[in-house]
Amino acid sequence: MPHSPSSSWAAPFYDVQEALTGCYSAEPHPSHAGQVRGLRAQFPQASTLLELGAGGGQFAVTAAQAGLTVTALELRASAAGHAQQLARQRGVPLEVVQESFYTADLTGPFDLIVYWDGFGIGTDDEQRQLLRRVAGWLAPGGHAVLDVYTPWYWARHAGFTRRTETCTQVYGFDAPGCRMTDTYTGQDGVEHTQSLRCYSPQDLSLLLTGTGLHLAAAEPGGQFDPDTSQWHPQAEWHRCMTFQAVLTHADRG
Repeated sequence: MPHSPSSSWAAPFYDVQEALTGCYSAEPHPSHAGQVRGLRAQFPQASTLLELGAGGGQFAVTAAQAGLTVTALELRASAAGHAQQLARQRGVPLEVVQESFYTADLTGPFDLIVYWDGFGIGTDDEQRQLLRRVAGWLAPGGHAVLDVYTPWYWARHAGFTRRTETCTQVYGFDAPGCRMTDTYTGQDGVEHTQSLRCYSPQDLSLLLTGTGLHLAAAEPGGQFDPDTSQWHPQAEWHRCMTFQAVLTHADRG
């Protein structure tokens, strides 16, 4: 299948998000360098990296500058083009593949596979299909690192509203589907919503059954505090917006 059939909203939503915020055509942020340093410290033997949903390439280019051999997989042509432009400007090699997760033919395997801020786009079955592909791309002894949204954060903060000069953003939570929603409304009054499946670590472990992957570690991530509009890079489990899941091949236990 060319794309996840339940997520036809994805590419149009991220196009609108870019138009309203410019987030995918921005320069790399110091936080990207921090992510790379963390990976290098955690997985010092890794030399090849695949980023899923690479967006405008800010992290991928930063990782390439740090000496990793990087492949960036991105669905949207404009974002993939920006990743290529960033790599040229900084004089680093970067393989950019503009394709769907479900059809991309990648030259692997990879020591590291990362997926930041996007896991959960489709249904559980579609997540499993992606995870089986990840298992096939992952080198023996390799690690996949995912940002996974937590249901408790989104249930708690549903209704939070942020207004900017270009749009209004509203957090929501679909409790029966256990999915976060993030809705942008531009000055034309049209709503555009993304919806991502939320998991606890135990839920993710169950999802991994039969995919060839195993949850080796889970650590709480950060949280955005709506009351102060501040981002806290590290939060307690009961408050975190996301957790970081480290996956290995199932036969490694």
